Amino acid sequence: MVEQRKRRIRRSGGRFYGFRINCERVPCLLAWTVRRIWDDPRRIPYLLIWRGSHDGKMKQAARITRGILGTGFPEYPFVEVKRTDGSIVNVCLVWRGQPHGGDSLLLRCLCGSACRALYGAKVGYGPRFYEVHRADWRCRTCARLRYSSEGGALVSRGGPISRLLRMPCPDMRHPRPEPWLPYVFTSIDDPHLDEIIGA
Repeated sequence: MVEQRKRRIRRSGGRFYGFRINCERVPCLLAWTVRRIWDDPRRIPYLLIWRGSHDGKMKQAARITRGILGTGFPEYPFVEVKRTDGSIVNVCLVWRGQPHGGDSLLLRCLCGSACRALYGAKVGYGPRFYEVHRADWRCRTCARLRYSSEGGALVSRGGPISRLLRMPCPDMRHPRPEPWLPYVFTSIDDPHLDEIIGA
């Protein structure tokens, strides 16, 4: 059954068929951003703002503070992500050793997997169609997100008119978009903050 569903979501030529959300179009929380907050000796809350690429207006905002669960050993480090609607999600941190002797920080999804990025939106079901819903910072798999490059989506091919007229139309490859990263502020008095939020 699973194999049949996988075959159905692809058209001939490998393109995906049906509704999809690309991970580059939803708010992204990267592990290296959280690492910067965690390593700050001041232990102050940080403000993250996601700004729209088309209109430049603020789309989402979140306050992140560091914390530790438990008073004994082992302790469980986490960051608290609070959105403007008052919702709070604790994102647990995972430290992984590297071959060169350092360590890297990963973010733990609700499913238990450790990831380099979590996403603030997911594919959901509406009354009639698929919809985009706000997510509690999940991994790409749990949020059912796709990469923009999956299934040849970044390749424009000739349409039916060019094929009918037998016109040579070479494939056009588009660059892969960058992830939707936030602006990071350490103070609400930052002079650039008014410019970002459009105040």
